[in-house]
Amino acid sequence: MKSVEEILGLYKQRINYYAPLQSRIRTVQAIYNGSADIPLPEMERNESPSIPNLLAQGVDQMAGRIASVTPTVTFANKNDNREERRRAMMAGRVVGGWWQEDRLMMKMKQRARHLIAYGMSPVVVRWNYKNNTPTWHVRHPLETFPSVDITAGQVTPTDVIFAYRRSVAWLRSMGYQNQITTVTGRYDMSQDASMLLIEYVDIYGTQLLLTSYSTTDPYEQMMFEGSKSMKGTVLEFIPNMGDEICATVPMRITLDGAAGQFDNMIGMYYQQARLMALETIAVEKGIFPDTYIVSRPGEVGRFLDGPHDGRSGMVNVIAGGDIREIQSQPGYLTNPTIDRLERNQRVTAGIPPEFGGESGSNIRTGRRGDAVLSAVIDFPVAEAQETFAYAITEEDKIAISLAKANNGNNPTTIYVGTGNNTKAVTYTANKVFQDKNHVVSYPATGTDVNSLIIGLGQRVGLGIMSKRTAAALDPFIDNSETEHDQIIAEGLEQALVSGLQQQAATGAIPPLVLAKIMTLVSNDRMELAEALNKATQDALKEQQKLQEEQQAEQQNQQAMTPDQMMAPAMAAAMGGPNAAQAPPSPIPGAGQGTDDLGALLSSLRRPETAGQPVPQMGGR
Repeated sequence: MKSVEEILGLYKQRINYYAPLQSRIRTVQAIYNGSADIPLPEMERNESPSIPNLLAQGVDQMAGRIASVTPTVTFANKNDNREERRRAMMAGRVVGGWWQEDRLMMKMKQRARHLIAYGMSPVVVRWNYKNNTPTWHVRHPLETFPSVDITAGQVTPTDVIFAYRRSVAWLRSMGYQNQITTVTGRYDMSQDASMLLIEYVDIYGTQLLLTSYSTTDPYEQMMFEGSKSMKGTVLEFIPNMGDEICATVPMRITLDGAAGQFDNMIGMYYQQARLMALETIAVEKGIFPDTYIVSRPGEVGRFLDGPHDGRSGMVNVIAGGDIREIQSQPGYLTNPTIDRLERNQRVTAGIPPEFGGESGSNIRTGRRGDAVLSAVIDFPVAEAQETFAYAITEEDKIAISLAKANNGNNPTTIYVGTGNNTKAVTYTANKVFQDKNHVVSYPATGTDVNSLIIGLGQRVGLGIMSKRTAAALDPFIDNSETEHDQIIAEGLEQALVSGLQQQAATGAIPPLVLAKIMTLVSNDRMELAEALNKATQDALKEQQKLQEEQQAEQQNQQAMTPDQMMAPAMAAAMGGPNAAQAPPSPIPGAGQGTDDLGALLSSLRRPETAGQPVPQMGGR
């Protein structure tokens, strides 16, 4: 843990080291925001630029193409058994769920703009204790001062300083009134006064320092404060729960240090804007020309009323002379020079006319237009995507370390997917992330989402790529395994519908059963397969119930005593005519053998002998 004096010393050194880069960043920022002024010292005035803002157009178009494709996350399985494959797939889905929960793809659009325009895209990965997920904090390059040993292609600095401002009101709301008094020596600071916060991040943790205050522009004040004595106090220290620094600073690849893609067009932009401003002034003078008095011979011309500007609508009254107007025309090379400067900007910064919805005059076919556009933007887009893939891999490792340190043994549920494919995923970090090593890659670096989909379809059509591989590379498919299962299920559903239609047409399915299936499906209560299963289960239950009733009836008949079996016949014999309405007595079926037949005849005869005397047989 470094002391306050050591951190302030590093801050002053890095302000001086990154001063040229910070100056270019502020210039690009002013042009992108449209707040740049065009100085015209010979006229003692400033003009706003009135030319196409190619820089803003190029930044937005390039960043949109870079961030339009969602990268894929792949964890390697240690062996080839099914359980390990599912664990690796689960790990990838969890990381994708973190991205979705934190809206990382929206943040990537901002990061892509930072990388293209400013040359770096810093971010800090923290743990969100509310959602129990990691979160990505995008930081502004003007606030970022990484260690000077970081080079292009390297994303993890030794340490990094973030310098930004917060109002005194915000600091008081966070409970830092005593620290404000310590730094400023005053208790009655204005609510709107801003104070400089320095956030020092290294592998041991994060220190937040409170330093000087000012009411001027934050970025200019940061540069100024680096050259004077500063004092500060520690507001917070947050230890690092992982085993690596929680900040990354991916930088655009150049020959030397960080540089934006459009730095080389700044001079041409200002030159074109200046010429355009001068031409506008000349056109304005042509509409409202300068007026002079030419004296007559022997007289001295003078204004009796005036001089008035022609734009005022008032009449100049003169005596002793005549009014003459002098027309001023721009130079004949002014317009070609302005157009040439615009072309030079496009060629230097790689901003084709297609970015503005135009097309070159020598392009006749769509294929030729795609080839020209591809030659300009494919390689910068591929370079940026590869840089981000490497950076996100390191950031995911930080996120995994934070997850295992903060919530490693507790089950956590997140929702992964979009639309109807959204599903809950429950995981335990220590079980799922047995190894942090993984790969984040873009399906085809250098392509945007439209080109990617077309390319995947062409490769599948040629037979050189499987559909499952294409599904894994498609950014619209959240989980290729789930999508594969869904495709198979849909095919089987079509076969099931065809089979049911054939059986219904031939009468193999009873109409009542078919009507029940139709009701369950049409009311959106069940899917077809579920409705068919329910109808089948209900039929099996009815059949089982009928069998149970028959078995119970047979058991009751076998358990009847002889007196119970004679009771219906007795009632018929003794009851008279009304007894005929009584149900007939059950007659047990004959068994096998003469003994059973004799017993049956004996039982049939027994009710008559019990009701009246047996008549005597006459004869012998």
